[in-house]
Amino acid sequence: MSLHIEGLAWGHSQPGGGWRQLFKDFTLECPTAQFLVVIGSNGSGKSTLLNLVAGTLPAQAGSLKLGERSLQKLSDYRRARWIGRVMQNPLDGTAPGLSIAENLRLAESRRHSPFRLQSLLGIHPNQADLRRYQELLESLGLPLADRVNTPIGQLSGGQRQTISLVMATLAEPQLLLLDEHTAALDPKAEALVMQLTERLVRRLGTTTLMVTHSLEQALNHGDRLLMLHEGQVVGDWSGAEKAALSVASLRELYGSAKVQLSDV
Repeated sequence: MSLHIEGLAWGHSQPGGGWRQLFKDFTLECPTAQFLVVIGSNGSGKSTLLNLVAGTLPAQAGSLKLGERSLQKLSDYRRARWIGRVMQNPLDGTAPGLSIAENLRLAESRRHSPFRLQSLLGIHPNQADLRRYQELLESLGLPLADRVNTPIGQLSGGQRQTISLVMATLAEPQLLLLDEHTAALDPKAEALVMQLTERLVRRLGTTTLMVTHSLEQALNHGDRLLMLHEGQVVGDWSGAEKAALSVASLRELYGSAKVQLSDV
């Protein structure tokens, strides 16, 4: 499903007074099934953009559409029926006291109801569910099929993040938001999560927005690369143009946009 953003505006008050207008008349078109990677320094608007799309921040002006469906008047939990999201912290997005299978069942229920309380009903998987979840994890190459009854809280950070990613895609969302979802992981776990990300995005054909601070990730993943600076697009590459980029060239572009490199 395509994502269409037109005339988006959002700003906030600053400590000590004053107002910062981060987004003003921001427009973006993300076609169906496109994997869009977003980079930029701290404060450039990357995570804020995802929050505006997800509904955890209300846009002050503009239009947000997923396909033909208007989003701007819908709360975040109603948008969650069509939007999956994985956060940076592996502790977010899962219930640590519930088993892997119960977490997957809870995520799957979002396909049927946008309401938070209703989605808590019927989370106990039956034997058919357990077999189905085991087969799913095996098909994705995850060595957790024999641990579906293990509480999520007993998993490592990388394992938990893989389950968060599976949960975010289990309800077959029309849009997937990935907010620096490997930033808290060690290099080995990061590589595994990114492999799974590619596998799931391509398998489902889900339109995807991924925010990352890793220039290597930005170059090696996704169909299109967007660079933000102070709420504005300062770079937009796809196809051969994206393939011709390097870490060094991106660093130079960061500098030309007066972007700080301390967090890159």
